[in-house]
Amino acid sequence: MLLTFILPHYNLPRELLQRCIASILAQDILAEDYEILVVDDGSDTPPEWVGESFGQQNVRLIMSSHGGPGAARNRGLAEARGEYIQFVDADDSLVPGAFGACVEMLRNENPDILQHGYRECCTEEQMVQGVQQRTRLRRYASGAEYVSRNNLSGCPWMYIFRKDIVDSHNIKFAEGVMHEDEDFNTKIYYYGKSLIVCNNIVYNYFRREDSITANRDVFHEIRRINDLFKLLERMVAFRFAEQEVCTLEQRAALNRKIAMLTVDTLLNLYYDGWNATEVEDVCRTDFRSMGLYPLPLRNYSFKYRLFAILSNSFLGIKLLRKILPYQKPQKR
Repeated sequence: MLLTFILPHYNLPRELLQRCIASILAQDILAEDYEILVVDDGSDTPPEWVGESFGQQNVRLIMSSHGGPGAARNRGLAEARGEYIQFVDADDSLVPGAFGACVEMLRNENPDILQHGYRECCTEEQMVQGVQQRTRLRRYASGAEYVSRNNLSGCPWMYIFRKDIVDSHNIKFAEGVMHEDEDFNTKIYYYGKSLIVCNNIVYNYFRREDSITANRDVFHEIRRINDLFKLLERMVAFRFAEQEVCTLEQRAALNRKIAMLTVDTLLNLYYDGWNATEVEDVCRTDFRSMGLYPLPLRNYSFKYRLFAILSNSFLGIKLLRKILPYQKPQKR
């Protein structure tokens, strides 16, 4: 079997999951080429109707105790039979008629990773609109080459990857924490031997106000910050463990990714209202103890270099505190 779609599900309205599954089944892909795994993460009302509605098709429902998105995705990976994996959040969907082109690329090019495009949708009407597009490809010798030159997104649904990467290197999502996808994505790209970046928009990201990423509850934000620090600790530990065996490109990729995660953590402190003295204390204690401060003055981008220069002094931190908002900007 070529491809497994893994859909982690938890307490969603039935119509959202139905929409997601239907959007996959409607793609121009042969039924014998793929399977859909719906992994229910201990919902209050499990979607047992999946078996009744889609039982005659290549859709399986896997029941699991509640452990969060990371645990659900790990369970899906353990059960998957496909050569390649595509994650799909159960409240999202695939663009009508768009995914068949990706399947053809997998067959013709056999990459370790195929990265594709997505669009943000706020209405049902946007979700069902097709896209007129002309395929453009960019090839990289490795995922590490890409990450060393580009900022890698934390979204696990932005790419298709070969399952053998996970199996060979025992890569798993961190469980019970937020940002569980950041280090997973990094390791997939770190170990991936070949990468195709395709401009085709094949994924609908449905922005819901009540989603995890949109939650602004104070306790939720405290947890977000704590889990960002845990993520940085995991990434620094991984870099240390790989320092004797990694290539120069892999080292450059990890350095860039960790620097960007450090910036993201600092931005979240500002957005949560931390004052300049509190931010400086984090920089000079927590970040310095992990070898993350001062921030490296790399030319990853103009914005990154300017932010790093300012963050490496108290006066710069005070300036950032004045100009950065107290709430994370939300794209619509």
